[in-house]
Amino acid sequence: MGDTFSTFALENKINSVGKDLQKDISQVNDNVLYMNQQLLATNTELQNTKKELMKLRDDFVHMMDEQRKSSSLAQASTELIAVRQEMEKRFGNYSAVRNSMIGILQATDSALVRKTTVSTVSEELMISTPNYWLSPVLVALAAWINNDKDLADRAIREAVKRDNEHTSLVMALICRRNNRTQTSYEWLSRYFATQNSASFDEDSMVYINAYINGIFGPDEKHMCDDFISRWISEIQSSNSNFDDEQTETWQQYFDKFNVNEEAKYPALMNCVKEFGYIKDYLSRIDAVDSISEKFETIRNAQVDQDALRKAVDKKLIELVNADDKAEVELRQKEEYYEAVKACHGDEDAARRIVEKRRVESRRKTMDLVSHLVNAIKGGKDVLPSERKTAVTFLSGYINKGFGKYINEKKGSFPKQITIDIDDWTGQSSDGNDGDALKQDYKNHLDQKKGQELASLDAQYKTKGPLIMAGIVAVASIVALLLVSPIVGGLGLVAALLLALSPNKTRKARSKAEADITDRYSRLYEEGAKKIDVCTEQWRAANNAVKAFEEKKIEKIA
Repeated sequence: MGDTFSTFALENKINSVGKDLQKDISQVNDNVLYMNQQLLATNTELQNTKKELMKLRDDFVHMMDEQRKSSSLAQASTELIAVRQEMEKRFGNYSAVRNSMIGILQATDSALVRKTTVSTVSEELMISTPNYWLSPVLVALAAWINNDKDLADRAIREAVKRDNEHTSLVMALICRRNNRTQTSYEWLSRYFATQNSASFDEDSMVYINAYINGIFGPDEKHMCDDFISRWISEIQSSNSNFDDEQTETWQQYFDKFNVNEEAKYPALMNCVKEFGYIKDYLSRIDAVDSISEKFETIRNAQVDQDALRKAVDKKLIELVNADDKAEVELRQKEEYYEAVKACHGDEDAARRIVEKRRVESRRKTMDLVSHLVNAIKGGKDVLPSERKTAVTFLSGYINKGFGKYINEKKGSFPKQITIDIDDWTGQSSDGNDGDALKQDYKNHLDQKKGQELASLDAQYKTKGPLIMAGIVAVASIVALLLVSPIVGGLGLVAALLLALSPNKTRKARSKAEADITDRYSRLYEEGAKKIDVCTEQWRAANNAVKAFEEKKIEKIA
């Protein structure tokens, strides 16, 4: 009894401890859950705080960027005013000289200003603008109008001393306006003498184009002709691969004229192994008419003389208004600050804009030959006179490139072709052997047909069933007499069926033979047509080559 009570008490105690333990574990779980919730809440708060900090950082960076741009914009505006003030202070009179120069040019055209007024204005500007190359040119022009040769000569010598290149060009253009051809060429030759063959800009090309097309008048002494030839020679001598590069340039240029021969010679494309070589040569031969027309159009182009004169006069005005070398640095600063203002203070964007302009300007400056090549290869914006000028000087290289373009594929043009129809091949030398090819093709088909017909004998054997029918018949008669009428009768029926089976076999063989004969007949008919078309197109291709080579076209430009 005591033991039972003790056991009961122990169990109660264990149960009590277990309940307490479960309660504690539950409490721990609740605490862990609470901590997890707190951690999640804290993490959420941290994430929100991080986002707010990032936004704050972005806002701060944006604010600083805007402040920097605002500061740069304000500084650019201030610097721009300062630069322009300095330009006005140092070069303010340059604008007066330029305006007066243009005014005098217009005055000489309209004869609305007195000569004394022109002289007075020019001399005053010479005094107020002592270092500018255009000032003595202005004095020389005024002296020229007043027939004061001595003063004009002294002024011109001073102008040349200050800037030989610009003075020579301005005087050449002014003399051209006044139809003083000989004097104009003397100045133009001086200007050409200052040019570098490896560094021509678009303006220089305008003068060369005008000269070649007679805008300056006839160059009776060939003062300027020799300069252009010399420039090309200089470019040639500076590059040992120049001739080869030019030949390659024009060969590649002519490639774009290639004619697609697949539509013209479809049978050769589908049945002739050598079609690739045929196509390569014919595509160039057939392009010659288009190429000839292209260069004939260039050579015979009508030059708009009035338009060229206006272009040259426009360049004269631009030259007079152009900045002097001393102004360039300030002009570049002005350009930069104007770009900063246009970009609302974004200095990086302003630098990119300015650099892009300068890169584009440098790209427009290249050697003379490159200018000429681009004129021929250029689009609709190129004047016909510019192409004409380019062909005048590059015709030798163009013709070399044309010769290589044609002859490169000439040697690979086949002497004979291989016609491939199914598994038959035949060769044709000139396309006049069609009958022999068709006969060879027929022999080929007949041989194949014979082989197929011969195989029918093995497929449809007729003697075996007849022999077997005889044996069965004899056996059936013996059975009829000695064994049983029923067995003998059945045997005779079997013998009859065996005897009749060869008739069905012969009919099947006859049909198979007819099908084979019909199939090879169609094959021959189709193949013969292909041979006829191939030989016809091969004759046409040979005739095209012969006709072209008889013309002996060596020059295209």
